[in-house]
Amino acid sequence: MSEFLRRVELAAADLGVTHEIILIDDGSVDRSWSIIEEALRNNRALRAIRFSRNFGHHVALSAGLDYASGEWVVVMDSDLQDNPDEIAVLYGKAREGFDVVLGRRERRRHGVLKQLLARLFYRGLNYLSDGTFDPRVGVFRIMSRQVVGEVCRLREVSRFFSGLVAWVGFRQTSVDVQHGSRYAGDTKYPLRRQISLAVDALLAFSEKPLKLAIYVGTSFASAGILYAIAIVVRALLGQIAVLGYASLMAAILIVGGVSTITIGLVGVYVGRVFKQVKARPLYVVSERINFAGDHPSAWADPLSSWPISAPAGTDQGEKHEG
Repeated sequence: MSEFLRRVELAAADLGVTHEIILIDDGSVDRSWSIIEEALRNNRALRAIRFSRNFGHHVALSAGLDYASGEWVVVMDSDLQDNPDEIAVLYGKAREGFDVVLGRRERRRHGVLKQLLARLFYRGLNYLSDGTFDPRVGVFRIMSRQVVGEVCRLREVSRFFSGLVAWVGFRQTSVDVQHGSRYAGDTKYPLRRQISLAVDALLAFSEKPLKLAIYVGTSFASAGILYAIAIVVRALLGQIAVLGYASLMAAILIVGGVSTITIGLVGVYVGRVFKQVKARPLYVVSERINFAGDHPSAWADPLSSWPISAPAGTDQGEKHEG
């Protein structure tokens, strides 16, 4: 964390612009918050938000956007796999007239298995959502104030950050950036959570799984009807001496399996609708540091009927450091 802050500060100083750095602690159980508090004492440009528990990586990214006040907002993780020096490259490209500039990693430093799974996921996502997601693009990007405002209005419970940014549109492009190894520590994003994110993304941005279920069901039903007609014809011609049960059991198991899968798929979609209509906040803030009372953020956005973390005009564990 200390090295990340040092390098981000150097990158901001090289740009010569007024800036703020917003850190999101997504319910960490290590010394992350203590390190953040210590850094905040010496730098008024730093802001920090601590969640009451872990709400997920993409929710944390959304919280950062909710509180960001700059005309341009850079989103990146703190593991230094994305180099803060590349912020100047993103900003320079954005100044050419783009609203969103994505960092496209030239050579990903992930393992072979993770890269393979990423390619398969994005191919499936592009097919199901009719999108053009690039597996080389992560969360590292710069966005204009207008884009940030529109993304903040999207209060979907199932968060896929890249998909939300792509959905709002505007002028978007990408530039090549360096991708390094993780600076320290181990990833908190195991394969299980990656698979969960993939499922969320597929179901949140596409209805094609439901349509595919209809196509598969129709295909099996048609095959069953044709098979039944063939059996009747053969029986009338006396070509079936002994009626067996193998084909009958196979048909029952296949049709039953397809029906169960289809019902489960519909149930998943219904469950996500149930989560959404409960209208719970995306996250709960336990502490905020270095945010003034008049900080121009989406904390109390009057355009949104969804409470971000608390009703407008309230403070949750807010601290002001003088």
